[in-house]
Amino acid sequence: MFTRNRRKSFRLSTHHLIRYKVVKGKSVVSFARNVSAGGVLFYSKENIPIKSIVEVVINFPGLPEPIKTNSKVLRVKQLKKVGGYEIGAQFIDLDKKTKDFIKKKIDNTTKGISEKKK
Repeated sequence: MFTRNRRKSFRLSTHHLIRYKVVKGKSVVSFARNVSAGGVLFYSKENIPIKSIVEVVINFPGLPEPIKTNSKVLRVKQLKKVGGYEIGAQFIDLDKKTKDFIKKKIDNTTKGISEKKK
């Protein structure tokens, strides 16, 4: 459900519908594999170079409007078996209110998992 590695924030495993656009590129519909208050991991058919800036729009349940933010690509992993790429991107201009919403959503999810284990 959630993962934590070297990252500063817990990530919630998910399959939210997203739309992304590389600067001066066309908008592409895809899905997020996980999301945190600090960034998103999403699927792309194309290889997006590290350090690229992408506009990401995430349809997040519980919010009246999609989350729209610019993000910096930090890592790219080729998916040889299924084709395409996993793109790890860090949010660079996400407002505090939206970050807090995502953190709360993750906290509520992890709390629910802990209670189920008892």
